[in-house]
Amino acid sequence: MIELKEVSKSIGGTLVLDRVNLSVEQGECIAIVGPSGTGKTTLLRLIAGLEPLDSGSILLRGTEVSRPGWQLPPHARSIGFQFQDSALWPHMSLCDNLAFALNSGKIRALECLRRAGIEALASRRPSEVSGGEARRAALARALAPAREIVLLDEPLTHLEHALRDGIAQWIAAELKAANAACVWVTHEPAEVHGIARRILTLKDGQLRQMQSP
Repeated sequence: MIELKEVSKSIGGTLVLDRVNLSVEQGECIAIVGPSGTGKTTLLRLIAGLEPLDSGSILLRGTEVSRPGWQLPPHARSIGFQFQDSALWPHMSLCDNLAFALNSGKIRALECLRRAGIEALASRRPSEVSGGEARRAALARALAPAREIVLLDEPLTHLEHALRDGIAQWIAAELKAANAACVWVTHEPAEVHGIARRILTLKDGQLRQMQSP
């Protein structure tokens, strides 16, 4: 479903990813952990088509989508991507953000917000809600279309610790229902125990098996 073959990427003259190989099967969630600046977000952006790679190739659903000098644009990849900074459209309400992403009416968007626990905030704009509430709206937008491929960049950041377990289980249920291949980036391995099939660490530009959840 997701396959990276010998993928390398340099930023500002620094080698961030060094001949990375990764395979994520349909219905599998893998987690990538590591401190800030190690290239975790860059890896997601390469899979999503938001950054060009320097060498190697990326395949989605068995079809090549990135190689040096060419890449399939992000909108053609049919990926659910939850950005680290939420990236909601500021001029739209939370409900309209979801309705636009889903290409559907507000009834379905409201149901998605209900599952995220923020239906009461549907009419508010991103600037009128807390960082944690915006994060949940962004998660709903990424998960609601039931994509076959989902990329999550620090999905539980800015959420109160009391809410994290419940949100993590909601994410897991949505991924299972969609039978999605998921790459989940996090600083905290504990948050993906019982969800991720594999936990990898990204260090010195390469992925290594960390532990089995």
